[in-house]
Amino acid sequence: MKKLIVLVMMLTVAAFAGEKKNMHNMDMSKGGHVMINVPTVQCDHCVKTVTGALDKVDGVESVKIDLEKKMAHINYDAKKVKAYDIRKAISSAGYDADDVKRDEKVHDALPACCQSKR
Repeated sequence: MKKLIVLVMMLTVAAFAGEKKNMHNMDMSKGGHVMINVPTVQCDHCVKTVTGALDKVDGVESVKIDLEKKMAHINYDAKKVKAYDIRKAISSAGYDADDVKRDEKVHDALPACCQSKR
């Protein structure tokens, strides 16, 4: 009997944890936050270029780029844009974004201070 009570308690806890996780996912469908590694961002001009490119993406709500850590923090409306599309917008501006490689032609046209070697 004791084992049965413990089993019922464990199942109840597991069910509640799964329900809580699903509730969290529902909240995220309204908005999202993504952190994107931007290793080729080198200066304030790079930050301005990437921020400007993301400002043109429908659904991007805010952008903050930590130049020292080479990390972009982006808040977005998940109903309008996907995180991959955000990465693609960064790469189209001439910068690497996580595993999405930069557009080399655009990169080569950036100011010299923004051009980086991989």
